[in-house]
Amino acid sequence: MSLKQQILTLVAIVLGLAYAGTLYISIKSTQDYLNNQLSVHAQDTATSLGLSLAPVIRKRDLAQANSMIDVIFDRGYFKHIALDAWQGSFQVERDLDIWTAKAPGWFVKMLALDTPVQTSEIFVDWNNRAQLSVSIHPGYAYDELWKITRNNILWLSLVTIFISILVFYGLRRLLQPLVKTEQQALAIAQKEYLFQDELPRARELRNVVTAMNLMTEKVRANIEMQVELANSYQQLAYRDALTGLANRRGCLAELESFMQDREEFRNAAVLIIHLSGLTNANENYGYDYGDVELKTVKNCLYSLPLRDEKRLPARIGGADFAVLIKNPHANEAAECAEIILSAYASKGDSKYPGDLYIGITEFSSEKNIREILSEADQARRQAESSGAEKWHLFEKPSAHMPGVKTAGQWRALLDRAIDAEPERFEIHVQPVKYFNREKTGLVEVLLRMNEAGQSLAAGVFLPTAQDHGLVHKIDRLVVSRVLEYSGANPDLVYAVNLNIASLEDTDFVQWLLNILIEAGDRGRRLLFEINESGQLRSAAMQASLNRLAECSAGVAIERFGSGNHDFGYLLKLKLRYIKVSSHYIRGIEDNSEHQFYLRTLLQMAHNLELDVIAEAVETEAVGHVLEELGFDAIQGYYIGHPQPI
Repeated sequence: MSLKQQILTLVAIVLGLAYAGTLYISIKSTQDYLNNQLSVHAQDTATSLGLSLAPVIRKRDLAQANSMIDVIFDRGYFKHIALDAWQGSFQVERDLDIWTAKAPGWFVKMLALDTPVQTSEIFVDWNNRAQLSVSIHPGYAYDELWKITRNNILWLSLVTIFISILVFYGLRRLLQPLVKTEQQALAIAQKEYLFQDELPRARELRNVVTAMNLMTEKVRANIEMQVELANSYQQLAYRDALTGLANRRGCLAELESFMQDREEFRNAAVLIIHLSGLTNANENYGYDYGDVELKTVKNCLYSLPLRDEKRLPARIGGADFAVLIKNPHANEAAECAEIILSAYASKGDSKYPGDLYIGITEFSSEKNIREILSEADQARRQAESSGAEKWHLFEKPSAHMPGVKTAGQWRALLDRAIDAEPERFEIHVQPVKYFNREKTGLVEVLLRMNEAGQSLAAGVFLPTAQDHGLVHKIDRLVVSRVLEYSGANPDLVYAVNLNIASLEDTDFVQWLLNILIEAGDRGRRLLFEINESGQLRSAAMQASLNRLAECSAGVAIERFGSGNHDFGYLLKLKLRYIKVSSHYIRGIEDNSEHQFYLRTLLQMAHNLELDVIAEAVETEAVGHVLEELGFDAIQGYYIGHPQPI
């Protein structure tokens, strides 16, 4: 019960008691007054009528006595009049038992009035006396008492209604600052920070509102400081200060993580880009000039027509850059090299004493990282020494990656699967283990595609689907199927991965919201994971995700920390959890730098009321370290392999 309701209840009790007491006193006073009037009136009538009857009694004129008594009795105010004289030989008696009262019967029974019989002795002579008995009929008194009571009830009811309205609106105005203070407190839990600009007049309430405003400001400042701290550490540890690209540490961690990702890895390519002549440029034109040229190279790397999740540009040394291309189709790495060189030719300074040279290697998981970088660097040196072409491929894709499809082949395969053979898409689930046993039942939905008897992970074909605008069709298919499955397992929450491109499609978002609302409880068992990306900073995207969170089991961010993104978007999204990128998780038991960074990340997330889940956990040792660090849950092959539904 709210404070306002408690106060209103208390006021209602007080008013009720005052109302009942006032009504009781009024009725009781009126009842006593009427009882007294009945007695007095009866005595006065007996005395005056007795004096009038004395001469008639002496004459023994019974007819005259009857007439005189009838005149009084017929007025209807008397219940009983009796005259007894001459030792019973001279008697007159009148009684009125029937009365049509206006007062209801229950009222008459509840408030009975006294009807005393008053007597008067009449002296006839020295030896004889007559006695006259009179009692008033209470009917009129009951009617009067009922009228007074009814009017009192009506008046007090009107007064009560008026006072109640005044109290209600008075309390509403008086307690409005407290209502807003409550909203402030609840908003903090939703990562919203509200302030009351108008301070109440009451000193106590003004102090409460002022204190709440100060606390809200401090909470916001603290959260923003922790977000900024996490951003700063990420930039310091994994980003190049000059270009903002991933540094050598961040690049190698992402490369190793991708190769070990059983769900995403198909093949990859690494481009090593060397800017020659940097030393001469620094000596002849100054370091600022050299820095400008390095930033130009960075801009050339961003000119690649690849999505953020498919590429990772990095600066791995003074004049050396690298680009990791995930799951490239045939000849895509060479095409990217041509694009970079073309962009530099148009953007680079013509007086710069050097040029760009690119080495390429394409690989599978059979190679280790050192071997991959060595091959790419050898190819770069070959390009620089040959003078013919400015890029060189270490070895042809067919030598190590037989069966790699071209972009056109992947497009045809996906079109056929989506339009004609949707059964080729398979739904698997992988469990998430919470360290807190009270939270259970979360599984992640993983998509597979059956191709020639082989089950391909989503990371193999989804990049091509996104390139050709097909991903929203696949997301519709997955959501529809999972909704069907969710009805058979009401204890599970299904975490479905949605592509950011689908969420940028307003028709898809509206379809998704409609189908979730129509599904009712089944829709509440779906949770949606979105890859961390720059689009999350968009106000329109944030609004769509918050609407989606209200119609489902929630929204979460996966592969958190994998890109060069400001974490400030976390303050504006209503998230259920974040899932930390695997490149911070693998080998965490021996990596103190990652552990330090993850502690900062965990503190920030928990202050935002977010759970933190680790993905790609494959050993007991890693799981134990993550539990000690403070992770809420873990997921990976150590917990359970993906299983078809």
